[in-house]
Amino acid sequence: MTLATASDNDLLRQKTLETARRHKASWIELGQMLFAVHKDKHFKTWGFLSFETYCVKELGMKAGTVSKLIKSYAFLEKEEPRVVDSRNLEDGEPSKLPNLDSVHMLRLVKENQKLPPQDYAEVRESVITKAKDPQEVREQVKRLLEENDPSDPEEARKQRRNAAIKRILTVFNMARRELEKDGMIPKYLIQQMNDLASKLQDQVE
Repeated sequence: MTLATASDNDLLRQKTLETARRHKASWIELGQMLFAVHKDKHFKTWGFLSFETYCVKELGMKAGTVSKLIKSYAFLEKEEPRVVDSRNLEDGEPSKLPNLDSVHMLRLVKENQKLPPQDYAEVRESVITKAKDPQEVREQVKRLLEENDPSDPEEARKQRRNAAIKRILTVFNMARRELEKDGMIPKYLIQQMNDLASKLQDQVE
């Protein structure tokens, strides 16, 4: 969605700056403007070599925040166009608008191939319809991910155990070889280290 043409380029720049500075500005409105500035590369006509530089220097915004704003707005524009309709933004109460972090999580749920459509619908209800707090949405998403985790808890524990033993063996064997090469410790200790390494290796399932 393009917000501005070349003729009102300066107006877009000023409005974007004012929106970024306004403490209670809707993140959707700001995301919409940043999306347009990035898409049409308006920042170049304002003397900035990159979009990231424009955001940091002029708006005082971090790259991670800007990325979340743009991606979340683009997601809403595609999946929930009603939410980003300018008439709804003007008439809607801020408390009823979906939270940025919640929309960000909803987008990630949409992209997660492991979660079925009904799970996405459940999270969408919380984010879009009920505008729930991000913490509630985060707990909901965590629960759904755990419910859809195909791995057996016991199998997962065994995998972590094996990985830990292998990491220890790697470091242990490197130390043993160095000590043996330089003759730093008696041969009987080297043999004991070999025996210990063998016993550890036997523990890998």
